[in-house]
Amino acid sequence: MKKQIVPVLFLAILCTPWILYSETLPSLVSASWLNENLKNPNLFVLDIRKIEDYRAGHIPGALSLTYAAWRTTEKGLDCQLPHKDELADTICSSGISADTYVVIVGNIDTFRQLVNATRVAWTLKYAGVKRPAILDGGYKKWLEKDYPVTKEWVKRPKSNYKCKWNENVLATKEYITSNFKELAIVDTRTEKLYRGEISDPMLKRKGHIPGAINLPFSLVFHKDGTFTNADVLKYIALHSVGDDLDKRVVVLCCTGQFASSWWFALSEILGYRDVRIYDGSMEEWCGDEKAPLVESTGGQ
Repeated sequence: MKKQIVPVLFLAILCTPWILYSETLPSLVSASWLNENLKNPNLFVLDIRKIEDYRAGHIPGALSLTYAAWRTTEKGLDCQLPHKDELADTICSSGISADTYVVIVGNIDTFRQLVNATRVAWTLKYAGVKRPAILDGGYKKWLEKDYPVTKEWVKRPKSNYKCKWNENVLATKEYITSNFKELAIVDTRTEKLYRGEISDPMLKRKGHIPGAINLPFSLVFHKDGTFTNADVLKYIALHSVGDDLDKRVVVLCCTGQFASSWWFALSEILGYRDVRIYDGSMEEWCGDEKAPLVESTGGQ
């Protein structure tokens, strides 16, 4: 009987929904992994730092396409998806296609720089790129490892990819109101903003959407700019969103930028299958006087 325990337990572990999401290629790569795979012709390194940073030195073979190319302002809302024709042109002119394995490299000195990378990953996923990845610890970690750096400007041939828009990663205000009872709404702002204890100059009102869970974006990262360990992220998700990987989840913040931190953690690291960013986020929600809000000083 004892000989049967191990295979039974092993089978149970394989069947649990908490096996870490994994495919052939990782969604989060270390500097050492990237260095070892840098000469792989199927690898595409995308540098989203400012041009002056890129010119000062970058990973060999990395293409410069700054964060500004991946966002726009639309109808008074900040940090919105670019128009589809503009985004398609950006994707094709850079040489990216649906099956390109893109590793995004950014700076990590501020939270905003950290979420620039996750926001670009989400935007690529929206454009139909199947497996965007991020260099954990960004360019700074690459330098710490003393890996090769170049100042050579990189150009890549255009691709003929026609973007197949993945609307399943995007949530609208209408989507939330129509599916409210079925959703786990994750508010990634700071606790004080979530509770309405302080106001944000970009928002016309204070508080949060009724029933929304508060998971501040800072929980996704260590102080050194690397991502929080997957087992810790899993524990947080388990006790907030739950263990149903098919649960419909919407993440939001003030403008849709910082929400990408938990989108990446839940969708790309932990494997939740239906995670969407509310691109208008609280900037749009608070601009509608009829949209319900809750202020709280104790619980949710």
